[in-house]
Amino acid sequence: MSTAPLGGVGEAPSAVQRRRIPFDIAFRYDLTGEPGKVLRKTFTVSIEAPFVAVSIGYGLVPRVSALRFGPPRPPLPASGVILSQKPLTLRTITTGEIIDGLTAALDDALPGTQVGPKVAAVFGNGFKLSAVLSTPALLGGGTAPLDNDALDTLFQAVAAPVDRVQFRYALFDDGTGREFQSEPILNIAGLGIANGDRPFRYFARPIRFAARSTIRLEITEESEFEGELHVSLQGYKVLGGASSPTGRAGRRAGRRAESRRLRT
Repeated sequence: MSTAPLGGVGEAPSAVQRRRIPFDIAFRYDLTGEPGKVLRKTFTVSIEAPFVAVSIGYGLVPRVSALRFGPPRPPLPASGVILSQKPLTLRTITTGEIIDGLTAALDDALPGTQVGPKVAAVFGNGFKLSAVLSTPALLGGGTAPLDNDALDTLFQAVAAPVDRVQFRYALFDDGTGREFQSEPILNIAGLGIANGDRPFRYFARPIRFAARSTIRLEITEESEFEGELHVSLQGYKVLGGASSPTGRAGRRAGRRAESRRLRT
């Protein structure tokens, strides 16, 4: 949502009298979960008018994993052999069996007893009971027997909580070569966390980007979060500037061209 300017602070007096229309500039990034990776997006301000940025905000959309897994199936009995092994239940599944099932599902086996990085990431972010199996698995306080089909998809990996996501951001005006920070700013320090607790900030003074200038926003990933990052510069356009299509000269030239077209 666009934010109204703070009483014209930071604007030339002539610009305050011109028509202003709300306008937001949006940047979208695909976060890969690779700390240190730098992502760049640019936006070129249109020829019609300069853009004044009043505030900056962001939001996150987790990439929900469709990974479903479960403990290894019990071994099949040999021909003519009757096993007295009890069927697995939610209460009898061990952490080791969960690790083994997840390792197989992710093909993340390492030599010896080491836990693979993909398995460690799932344990770090969390997993849950699959929605269709949560009620059957919990029957009898978790003592209901589970068949092999249920075991294969008993658990589901979940995305990392958005309030743990960290990244650094840096804003540039490539038209003037101006940087708006001494070094990239950590999102929590500059914007707040993405749970709705101050996920945006007002600039100390509105930033004016001239028509045709290029705005560059760089993001440096700092956490293993995967998903979409949406950053918006909230502000307005100042119409009626000299030498622009919305200025007087531009409007007169447009009317003359339209009159010539109608006469022919």
